[in-house]
Amino acid sequence: MEAEVRLFCQILDSIQDDYILVVNQERRIFYVNKPFLEHFRYQRDEVIGKLCYEMSRPFHEPCTAAQGQCPLENTLSLGITQKTTLTRNWEGRKLSYEAMFYPLKEDGRVTPHMVIGVFRDITTKRQLEQELRHRLEFESRLIRISIDGIVANDRQGNILIYNEGAQKILGYQPEEVIGKLNVAELYPPGLAREIKKKIYQDDFGGAGRLENFETTLRCQDGSLVPVWLSACLIYEDSQEIGVVGFFRDISERKRLEERFLQNKRLAAVGQMAAHIGHEIKNPLMLIGGFAQQVQRSASLEEKDQRKLQIIQEETRRLERFLTDLGSFTRVSTPHKVPGKIILLLQEVAEMMESSFKEQKVKFCLQPPPEVPVFSFDPGQIRQVFLNLFKNALEAMPAGGQLTVKIEVGDHDIALIIADTGQGIPPEVQKELFSPFFTTKEKGTGLGLVISRQIIEQHQGEIAIESEVDRGTRCIIRLPLTNQQNLYRRPI
Repeated sequence: MEAEVRLFCQILDSIQDDYILVVNQERRIFYVNKPFLEHFRYQRDEVIGKLCYEMSRPFHEPCTAAQGQCPLENTLSLGITQKTTLTRNWEGRKLSYEAMFYPLKEDGRVTPHMVIGVFRDITTKRQLEQELRHRLEFESRLIRISIDGIVANDRQGNILIYNEGAQKILGYQPEEVIGKLNVAELYPPGLAREIKKKIYQDDFGGAGRLENFETTLRCQDGSLVPVWLSACLIYEDSQEIGVVGFFRDISERKRLEERFLQNKRLAAVGQMAAHIGHEIKNPLMLIGGFAQQVQRSASLEEKDQRKLQIIQEETRRLERFLTDLGSFTRVSTPHKVPGKIILLLQEVAEMMESSFKEQKVKFCLQPPPEVPVFSFDPGQIRQVFLNLFKNALEAMPAGGQLTVKIEVGDHDIALIIADTGQGIPPEVQKELFSPFFTTKEKGTGLGLVISRQIIEQHQGEIAIESEVDRGTRCIIRLPLTNQQNLYRRPI
């Protein structure tokens, strides 16, 4: 029997990764292996026969029987295996241990007389787990706060990752997308399949990749947004498991590109307009003048009188067109002076009072109690109001109401000009600010374009909202950036 015990002890001493002790039913240490003594720096005679909880000093969280925390209690009394984790500081390092306590079995039966305690140093494991957790948290945070949209999906297209950047661009909330939408639903019909094909080709960054590909995505409201898309396949154990896509909204870049091209076109139009104005304006005046003289001096039949009247009307229309064209190509830098925008609105309303009455249009001005003084070019802004008021009148041939509401924010002032007219169809709204586009029989298609140029020269914004048969709203925002608006004066 003693030979068997010695052999058993030799086997335990040969185990290098586990620190082992044996405790009897009196909770006294019966045996410790060599790795235990070497690791915790004890001599054998310092531990043999000692109560186990007297050996707790290496640990921050001692399993002392006196405190009722010792896992030996249930192991000794009930014969069940117990597991706990202990920590200690050693030479400036924090060490962690996993401790398991097993009841010793005899003839296949559990006997509560002896317990084997096995300690394993898990410090490195914990550090690696913590580093991995921090890395995953860091990567998750990067994905979450990235200004780019990030969407990942499995091979079936089910969306697994959807970050805040994607939410801002597309409008969907994460809970509406993750596990509920297929990635194909974020594209116009059929486009997702084409994108997937390009990822497998070599022409767009190499097989399995797609780099800076310009395409469109579908927002929650059904609108399409232009994006730069990069994507790559995800592999695990050499097997494709999904796709991750990174995309950036390029709406602003597209708008600037369009504005740049428009400015180039305007420069060319400007040169042409100067030549046309010089060559045509004087002959037009002569044509119109001669037609008027002939109409007054000759006894003509009614149909000939009508023809002369048409010549004069068309001559005046062409003169107005040349005037608008000159304004369109020569929008000067605003000469801003401090002023009260409400007084300018009232002045324009008085200028058009007879037109309002003639078309049975009621004008309503809705200012707040106080409107700040700020700088703008009165002549240019007057032209904007005249253009917009005339458009509103033409949209209400049977009468209605024209309302101007003023809203004052912290950094800008909003002028909301609303009519109760016919409204504008969606297909026409897209072209409202395109030069020379008009639906009016005698319009030039330059009024809104000139108005936008003026507002943008004031570092402001102009937008139009409309519904057919429900009227149109034009929203103008002008910045309050000068010293005069640091305080607000009553109207």
